[in-house]
Amino acid sequence: MSVDEDLNMLTDEEYLIHRAKEQQHIDPCAAKCWMITAQALFPKNFGIQFEVYQIEKAAKNVKEAAKCLGVLLREFSPEPVLWREVDTIMTALRHSTPDPASAFLTYLFNMLPKDVQLGMVVSAAERSQDTMTRCRLMLLLTTTFPETTSHHGLQLVENLLAAEKHCTSPINPYRRMLVCDLLPRLLQTQGLEVRPKTLHNLLSRAIEFYIAYVTTSPKVLQSVLDSENKIEDPWQQLFTVVQLIGWNLGWDLVKGFQSTSNREVILQRIQNLIEGGARLGGPKGEGGEDVREVLYTTLTIFLHALMDYTRRLYPDFNTEGNVGTAAVMTLVEAFVYPETEAEDPVVPKRSRPSLDDDPTIPIVTVSRLCQPGPTPTTPTVSGVGVGGLGGAGAAGGIAAGGVSQALTTAIKCWDILKSYDQLRAEFVRVLESLGSDRWWWLRVFTVDVLIYQGRLNEAYQELTHTLATHDRTTTHPHNFHAPPATALLTTHLKLASVHYALNNLSGAAEAVLEVVGQIGGWGGGSGPPGGEVCVPARPPPRRHLHLLAITRPHILRFTTTLLIHALRRRILVDSHSDDFCIGHLITLLQYEWPKYMRTLEEVIGVVRKQGGLSYPLFCSYVTTPDILEEFMYLATKEGGGLHLDIIPINHTNKQQRTISTRGVDRDLKHDFKVGMKKLMMRSSEPIENTIITFLTREGSLIHQNLM
Repeated sequence: MSVDEDLNMLTDEEYLIHRAKEQQHIDPCAAKCWMITAQALFPKNFGIQFEVYQIEKAAKNVKEAAKCLGVLLREFSPEPVLWREVDTIMTALRHSTPDPASAFLTYLFNMLPKDVQLGMVVSAAERSQDTMTRCRLMLLLTTTFPETTSHHGLQLVENLLAAEKHCTSPINPYRRMLVCDLLPRLLQTQGLEVRPKTLHNLLSRAIEFYIAYVTTSPKVLQSVLDSENKIEDPWQQLFTVVQLIGWNLGWDLVKGFQSTSNREVILQRIQNLIEGGARLGGPKGEGGEDVREVLYTTLTIFLHALMDYTRRLYPDFNTEGNVGTAAVMTLVEAFVYPETEAEDPVVPKRSRPSLDDDPTIPIVTVSRLCQPGPTPTTPTVSGVGVGGLGGAGAAGGIAAGGVSQALTTAIKCWDILKSYDQLRAEFVRVLESLGSDRWWWLRVFTVDVLIYQGRLNEAYQELTHTLATHDRTTTHPHNFHAPPATALLTTHLKLASVHYALNNLSGAAEAVLEVVGQIGGWGGGSGPPGGEVCVPARPPPRRHLHLLAITRPHILRFTTTLLIHALRRRILVDSHSDDFCIGHLITLLQYEWPKYMRTLEEVIGVVRKQGGLSYPLFCSYVTTPDILEEFMYLATKEGGGLHLDIIPINHTNKQQRTISTRGVDRDLKHDFKVGMKKLMMRSSEPIENTIITFLTREGSLIHQNLM
């Protein structure tokens, strides 16, 4: 069929449109003339009017294109093609970073009269068959026309709540739109009338969403939410929602929620309200007008402090296994009172009392390495390292903020929420709705609360329960809610410290040996004992808790210190002067030598008193020159000529025997010196490996001595 025949098949309207399209790229003015003619001849033809709009849009004549679009919307609203164009414009309006085409369509929309814009968005939302698209258009409506927010915003709330009923998780696009996009705008609307029950429901959903967001792995979030839906500073956004809902409810406690840095200030306001007689309800719930206000504000502060504390303990928390440089930490009992009196050091006078002097509040210190340089000389009290089990920080090492502050803030909130019947019931309900039964970090926190408050028997019960259920709670490593890889190790560390604080030396030793068995072939951090944790001159006279870094040097320091204290107590306090008990203690004193020089002097005094020492393991593990020289001196006449069965040798008959330095010939004395010299030559061996080998091989003997 020829071209002329094809043209003969067209209607008059189609012919005019065809001619205009022919000229559009050759002679735009001619094309426009054709369309002007077509408009005059057929003013009610949609095809012609839409083509005029397309030509103006292609020519970037935004003003003329907007005029044509307005006519189309007024005269031809039922046309499907028109609404496909409207949908394209609506999509462009929702782009946060529009491309040039979307930017032009946005400019085109803004050139329309306000009433046309409003009708266009409302109609597009009503015609949309997709729930999410309809909700996005209604959100666009409240954004573009704030005066419609009170009506359309509340309607959108209902739509979003209905839409997410089919979602199984709070992490879904509908909930995100509700709490992140709509509520901050809706709740600032003047004259908004919403029932308190609805506001409480919205606040619960906001808390549920943000907590789920910060505790869900990035990979899962990417599979549920678009990349554009990443939330910057989710905690600040939650604080903002709490503040706005609180304003609408008339809550005074939300005045500090404009910033997460006001966390402790808000907590103080909550405490002041409670101390001032807050109406938190009687046994039957009567008079509980302030319950919701205290509940939601305290809950928000608690969750923020809890997650802050968790992230500081576990720096790789919720990072999809990206290993950082900071170590995991765990809270342990650390302060140890020396068993004998010592002269008190001179303490500088203070001009005024310090909160740190409150004897009811435990000191919380944090593991950190000293600056490079010589190992500091650590003052001791009665031979016991002043640092206790974990050691405090350097001068100024008592944590005044950071992880310690997060812990104490969370505990204070926890106590408030547990102290009143109505608060406790609501708190438990909210935690259940948040899925807290899968939060391993909440279980860690609850044990730390018990340790912090000195409820050690309860802490022991919780820890043993954790160990009993460990196999059931450990799942696939990619399961975010599974306990971290260090869970078993940290549980045994806590258990060891609790056992020791309860004076159960046997249980403490057993837990320590479990720890050593786990770190024997594990790096978990590096650094020689010289990079020890610094300690203050003298511990304050109260309980000392320590956040122990889960690195091999720090763990080994903790375990050896605990065993040193336990063995020392058996020998010097319980008067259990068993040779093996003494030998084990001497071996362990090497790890942080010369920190425990005073303790060695006490032990040597016991050896002198009993006239000697028989410890066949001496030659396998004792290599510290100062200790070897001390025992060589004890074998001499000047040192007392003590009976020391510590160096096994071979005689000419190849039968092994233990050398005795009292009443033997010169050859045997010479062999003793040779044996000690061989040990001296091993002094360069890494003491860390020696101690781990000792605890691994001889742990059962140590345990027996502490039973």
